[in-house]
Amino acid sequence: MNLLFIINGNDHNLFIVLKTNLSEILIMGIVVNRATSDKEKDICISIRRKVFIQEQRINEKIEMDDSKFETTSFIALLNDNYVGTARCRNTEIGVKLERFAVLKSHRGLGVGKSLLMFMIKYLQKEKHIYLHAQKDVIEFYSKFGFCSMGEMFNEAEIPHQKMVYTKYLQDLT
Repeated sequence: MNLLFIINGNDHNLFIVLKTNLSEILIMGIVVNRATSDKEKDICISIRRKVFIQEQRINEKIEMDDSKFETTSFIALLNDNYVGTARCRNTEIGVKLERFAVLKSHRGLGVGKSLLMFMIKYLQKEKHIYLHAQKDVIEFYSKFGFCSMGEMFNEAEIPHQKMVYTKYLQDLT
């Protein structure tokens, strides 16, 4: 039986404890912060290049749009290694979460979950939070309170679904 415990250490530390059986406990310290230095922002871009451009074959002109928008980037560390990133930006309809990227070698360890939970907490006073989820991760986001809205559509030739954080869903009706 697997049990997952998530313990907030403070505003930027998230400790994930996975109990795989009665005698084995794996403790993983995932640290998520806003990327504030130029070095951290460059690392975020490097992670996105690996995930989106190299792995998913997204056109660089589509992916590297940072000069077009004012964004807030977040970075995740696991065992003092930079392994994930995401960003958010204000749009006409609210705050859009986007560009979630976790290095392939570190997927399935709670990095994406930690990024998402940190960002939701960081944006807790916002009225409308949404994202465009790639088809393969719709179920992941729904576990954290995001609800599908409208029809599927393509972004960068990949099927996506608009999802709204349900805490704010009543504002849409």
